[in-house]
Amino acid sequence: MNTQINQGFLFPTQYWTIEFKENIRELQKESYFIKENDKDGVKKSNTGSNGYHSNDIRPSENIPHLNRLMQQIFNCVNSIHQFNRKGELLLENFWINICGEGSSNTPHIHSGMNYSGVFFIRIPKEMNGGRFLFYRNFNDAALNSMGYMGEFKDGYVMQPYDYPIITIPPKENLLIVFPSWVPHAVETNLSKEDRISLSFNFRLKR
Repeated sequence: MNTQINQGFLFPTQYWTIEFKENIRELQKESYFIKENDKDGVKKSNTGSNGYHSNDIRPSENIPHLNRLMQQIFNCVNSIHQFNRKGELLLENFWINICGEGSSNTPHIHSGMNYSGVFFIRIPKEMNGGRFLFYRNFNDAALNSMGYMGEFKDGYVMQPYDYPIITIPPKENLLIVFPSWVPHAVETNLSKEDRISLSFNFRLKR
């Protein structure tokens, strides 16, 4: 008697990507304008002497291209939410990250938020490192590790559900949206050029 084994998946996590056609050069200028006027920024997940995290940006600031971009992002995130959920989303905050050579962002979550994301404004022509990283739940990753579950067989092609980390190469004008509770990070930028991104949080109006 042959026995059929059926495969299923438990609790897959969605994320979303959208490619924009914004004026990337103007967005880069405004990003550096923010840094020039907020030189110290804040220390959060950013590491390295060349890692910059701006304070939260006020929409009233003279940054028309970034403000228009955030309106586009709001429309996208709202469409994602309204696809199968009720309720009104509010923009909690947004900021600029400038990762110079040797800088990164350590693994973290955005506690208390519903949707977070990143939009890539400047990517070095020869990008080395600097990938965006999604992590499994840390307990889940440990229990699914080769040390716990055993090594994979020779010749086995690993699938997305096998990896403890999913990497996404950055690309200018690419938006990534994900649930705020997903651990994420930015790999060390080993390029000599800056990597610039805009990050944001949305929460549900209670």
